Amino acid sequence: MTFLSTLHAKIIAKSSEDDQRNNVSTGVSSGSHPISLSFGLIFCLILSLIHFIVWKFAALSLGESWGQVLTHWDAGWYLQIAAQGYDATRSAFLPAYPFLVRFFAGGQEAFLVWSGTMLSCLCLALSLVLLCRSSSPSRPSYFALGFFILSPASYVFHSVHTESLFLLLSILAFQGLERRQLFQAAVWAGLASLVRHQGVLLAIAIAWGFAASRPERLRGWKDFFYVGAISGIIWSCTPLFHLWQGRGAFPALSAHSDHWFMADGLGTYLKTLIMANPIQNYRFGSLLHQAYYFSCLGGTYLLLRQRTSAEAIYCLLSLAIMPLQGELIDMFRFSAVLFPILFLGGELVGRLATPWRWMIFLSLFALNLSVSWQYGISRWAY
Repeated sequence: MTFLSTLHAKIIAKSSEDDQRNNVSTGVSSGSHPISLSFGLIFCLILSLIHFIVWKFAALSLGESWGQVLTHWDAGWYLQIAAQGYDATRSAFLPAYPFLVRFFAGGQEAFLVWSGTMLSCLCLALSLVLLCRSSSPSRPSYFALGFFILSPASYVFHSVHTESLFLLLSILAFQGLERRQLFQAAVWAGLASLVRHQGVLLAIAIAWGFAASRPERLRGWKDFFYVGAISGIIWSCTPLFHLWQGRGAFPALSAHSDHWFMADGLGTYLKTLIMANPIQNYRFGSLLHQAYYFSCLGGTYLLLRQRTSAEAIYCLLSLAIMPLQGELIDMFRFSAVLFPILFLGGELVGRLATPWRWMIFLSLFALNLSVSWQYGISRWAY
């Protein structure tokens, strides 16, 4: 990690020089302004429209309707749960998002696709409101938000996927931590665990954040267990629901093991990192996912170097569980909600010379469009 530390130090040093020059000429530092809500919403709207246009062409190429494109991959599973409830094949997915989709559709199957799309768009908009109106230092800059919105699989934030709802709950939990609102933060983290399994890791990070901020160790442990208890009670709604439905407490475990490869030990886990598992290959897409994973690991390291924070612990735990799948080919989607890393990445890119900024952001945009097109034509896009 010495290389990352050196790179980080050089970027920060160059940024200080650039900011000093800019302060002399304009009184404003380069690329570090907190983003305005209107810009954030307009930027997301424009990218959403571009994705919808891409999907229209994808629908024409497949001979499908535009609405059918929005049911590809996991979106189809969420819609099936919203329409028909759970069975053994759908138990890998958590209930909160599909049930909300059904609620907003008024129980009408014909409206489920649009209900899911609008729910995701609404949650993304509310997330931007919370971020852009925050007075804390974590409020993103233009570069940070741009890097986040142009992340490879950002189309999930305005399609029938769980990411927007999970992002909203994550931001609420972290803002509760910043404001020392113990109960509220625990509730938001607990609700996030009903949306994605990653929510459990979010709850651990929030609990750790409260505990670490206490100078008295005993009081810190009390806060940790308090947050864990509140969020754990909410999380338990899922196994209780499945028990009530007669599928056992944890049907997701058997569903995952039946349909996906899972690491069966430390050796398989470590082989994932060097692409040595039998299900892994050296195709360009796989290599790109692998490189993106290690880039996010580097970002987490820099977060930890910057400050010991709950955000860094959340990102570290999230990335640590990824190799359990035996491959990293859903890294684009899985990392879309790791906004602390993506914000940091945007800040670092914003401190580079202008030609480098343009090259990186244009490359991100091209990758983003490519992944969105892959989703539209029903090829792997996670």
